[in-house]
This record gives sequence, structure tokens and C-alpha cells, in this order.
Amino acid sequence: MSRISLTPAAREALRDDEVVFFDWHVTGLCCADAGEFSLRPLRRSRLPRHARRLGPADLVYAHPFAWVHLAELPVTIDCRPLWRWRRFTSDLPPDAGLRCCLGRPLYGPASPGR
Repeated sequence: MSRISLTPAAREALRDDEVVFFDWHVTGLCCADAGEFSLRPLRRSRLPRHARRLGPADLVYAHPFAWVHLAELPVTIDCRPLWRWRRFTSDLPPDAGLRCCLGRPLYGPASPGR
């Protein structure tokens, strides 16, 4: 199962009816699998039908293409307030989606910063 965790700041920033959603954005023109992740809060009532749960706490969901890449990874989600806005971030590398699509490791000796 997934090893997704939320920091206390992320849990506190979520409203009662919200979850964190990893979305998938296609970035390749020739290959449907090429894409990147984004992370945002979303009301449970607005979750897409195809969203898949990505954590034991029932607070994190993902687009199916993102779920495939994130299901077994240790990911920590944090929230950094920016004035009135909440900015949810993860400890994934900035090019995580591209690495997944190319079959390169996200973490390990070949990955700086982890």
C-alpha cells in the first residue's frame, strides 16, 4: 500500500470537506504517458469519478495515471501558506512525472536531493 503522509500543517490546512488530489497533466504530444503531477486541495464532492484513493487516511486521492506512479512511493505532503492562499507541496522531485515516464528512479543513488 501507499506510504503517503501529511505533515501537521497540511492536515490543519485541509477543510473538513476537502482532500488532497494529485492530478496528472499530459505534456507529451506523441506519447499519452508523458506527463507531470500537480497537487491541490479539492472538495470531496468535486472529486472526479475516476479518482483513486492514495493513502490510508482517506485524505489523499490521485488521477489513475498519477496513482500508477505514486502507489508505492514514500511521499510527504506539506502546506505552505502564501498570504491568503494555501499551497500544497510534496517532496517529489520537480521532474517526477517525466522520470516516471522514462523509467528512471525518483529516489535513490541516481536522484539528487533524497
